Amino acid sequence: MVFVFAARAQFNVHELGKKNIYFGIALGVNVADFKVYHPARVPANDTIRSLQPKLGPGFNLGIICNYQFHKYFDLRFIPTLSFSDKNLRYETLDHEMVTKSISSIYLSFPLLIRFKSDPIKDFRIYVIGGMRYDYDLASNVKARKADDIIKLNNHDIAAEYGIGFMIYFPYFILSPEFKMSHGIINVHSPTPGLIYSRTIERMYSRTFTISLNLEG
Repeated sequence: MVFVFAARAQFNVHELGKKNIYFGIALGVNVADFKVYHPARVPANDTIRSLQPKLGPGFNLGIICNYQFHKYFDLRFIPTLSFSDKNLRYETLDHEMVTKSISSIYLSFPLLIRFKSDPIKDFRIYVIGGMRYDYDLASNVKARKADDIIKLNNHDIAAEYGIGFMIYFPYFILSPEFKMSHGIINVHSPTPGLIYSRTIERMYSRTFTISLNLEG
């Protein structure tokens, strides 16, 4: 029985390696925050003393489309629905701490290249990298002016990279994956009249994601 399972698992390594196109699902959790740049000059009458970004939790659900165009290289497109919370912690001149939570619902479209090692029995290591476009369904960029909001744009583009492990089973591949992403465009919509917004010049998204990919 053990020999039959081992033979079938090894068969799966070779047969899946020969498939040019296959699909799967990706389930993940994430933590995210912002990289914040402050303006060179802050109004003298500003009520904010300092601002610190804080990590917030989220989760992802994606559909994997994988094209193996070389023995060691794959092109991967993974449309994903992602929920993310990010926090900004302000300290006022009166030493009062105020935390602003920013919730986002992203439609994400990453296009990635994956480089895989040679198989070690039923196991492979890989590195992955590429670009990702995000559209924020919960963006408040068109919200009416209010003193206590921070406006974010709908669109974001990020560089994404990471590492993962492919574990081959008889009928599927299980891949734990760890990825970082760094936004390359400013997502802050400048609104000088807003108290919590005028201390921000530029703001870039940052996310760390742990995913469990199931492909076959």
